[in-house]
Amino acid sequence: LSNNLVGKVVELLRRFNERTTSLVLGAGAIHSAARLKSINAKHLSLVTQCLGLVIAILPHIRAALMAQLPSRQHTLLLDLDKVKKEYADHNGKVLGKFVNIIGGIVEHILAPKIQDADYDKRGKSLSADYKQCCTFLEGLFTNIRKMHQVLHPLLPPEHFQDVFSKIFAYVDSKFPVHFQTVTSGDSSMLTSFSRPKTEEGKKRMLLEITITIERLNGLDGVRQWDFMTTSTLARTLGLSPEKEDETDDKVGDTEDDL
Repeated sequence: LSNNLVGKVVELLRRFNERTTSLVLGAGAIHSAARLKSINAKHLSLVTQCLGLVIAILPHIRAALMAQLPSRQHTLLLDLDKVKKEYADHNGKVLGKFVNIIGGIVEHILAPKIQDADYDKRGKSLSADYKQCCTFLEGLFTNIRKMHQVLHPLLPPEHFQDVFSKIFAYVDSKFPVHFQTVTSGDSSMLTSFSRPKTEEGKKRMLLEITITIERLNGLDGVRQWDFMTTSTLARTLGLSPEKEDETDDKVGDTEDDL
């Protein structure tokens, strides 16, 4: 009986894991009786809650089964250890989907809007209202903040911080790539963005990125990320460390307003 019980428990747990994988990561829920229009961040967060619950109780299930098995049959419990790893792998993939969602928004919706940012022109208003960022940066922060509002009450702190650290790492790696790609003169890029040529325009560009970074790090519950974007783009724009410091001082003046 104990042998059959272990097998049935493993079978049940794997069935649940396979079904949730099919419905969510495989988008099966869109074609199921639920008739969801899409799989969004809230659905993903509820799945990771369920997976986390099972992962949390698996050691107790294992202990209960071990108590009923003779010592020579404890090897049967190795299947439960494999199931735990399968759940952890599944959970990791679900958490990775949050980064993919932000990545898709950046790549397909926001990146083309970089071309609308005339930083030489915007640089002229630096002393007037320099807290307003370009459409690309405002859109980036808005979408990450929306993700934050959905996930903050649903994910445990360690998963929440892990997700946003990965999102911030993605942003940190993609900022320079996007800004440098559109200024590279690549004929395959259908964009009219041009690198700022004036001192004011260059400082404005770095300032808006710095403001966006401070806003991201200011979100409740996230782990502070040491963004390298500003220094990378400063080198690209040919700004000296002194000029970067001037930009940082201007941002510090409005810290309470961000």
